[in-house]
Amino acid sequence: MKNTITSPLLFLFRFFIRNATQLLLVICISGNIFTSCKFSKEKGKMDDTSKETTALHVVENAIDSAGTLEKWQSIASLEYTKTTRLFLENGQIESETTQRHHYVFRPKKSIKIAWVIQRDSFLVVHNDSISRKFKNDSLIEQGATVKSTVNSAMYVLGMPFKLLDQGTILTYEGLKTISATDTVHTIKATYEPRKHSNHSTKDVWWYHFDKNNGTFLSSMVYHEPTYALIENEFMTKEGGLTFPRRRKSYRCNKFGEKQFLRGEFHYEDYSITFLNEENFAKRQ
Repeated sequence: MKNTITSPLLFLFRFFIRNATQLLLVICISGNIFTSCKFSKEKGKMDDTSKETTALHVVENAIDSAGTLEKWQSIASLEYTKTTRLFLENGQIESETTQRHHYVFRPKKSIKIAWVIQRDSFLVVHNDSISRKFKNDSLIEQGATVKSTVNSAMYVLGMPFKLLDQGTILTYEGLKTISATDTVHTIKATYEPRKHSNHSTKDVWWYHFDKNNGTFLSSMVYHEPTYALIENEFMTKEGGLTFPRRRKSYRCNKFGEKQFLRGEFHYEDYSITFLNEENFAKRQ
């Protein structure tokens, strides 16, 4: 009789334990699935953040290599001479121009670019309110196109510092081998001139920085419908900042493969003044 009563109780007890164990297992599996999904989403966010941070880190490292952002932002005035030589696909010279650039950044912006072609003199004048182009002292153009020309000139000279300008969208595209000796970090930069007045065009740029020391080596631009590869052949130190000395531009395909030499750019006779130097001069 005792065995008859105990067996059903033992059966129920075993049934309860078995089902409770299965229920606990289901809960654990469900919890793991939920945790895994949450982790995956969080990991995705971390990857995105890491990607943005990497782009910023590469640019900041390049700026440290070229000087410091504080030094760049303390420029009061800057002058230099730029010679541009453009070539046709057959190698013949299309044009050659020598310009004198004079930029006053602070306390008030005032920019002048002057050059001569044959017997005609040209002058671009730009500040926060006007952008004008003169030919032989006669106004021939003003407004957005002239302003874009000035922005483009400042943009080239101010690399890599200008990559931190307002509205610039930076994307890190990883490491790339551009020659037998150079492996670079590649940063893609996109612009929105309709939203930001400091953007000259909506061209897409790719910038190449040495993976070891952050040196700015070259860039590629898509100016619809063509691509151009621009190499920094020589750089110079002026006032503790790095500026271009000689650059070459090649027409290329979307893979950066050169097709022909399109332009040579020479920069010389730099003259630079910083705010602290200007203040010191005023006190003398």
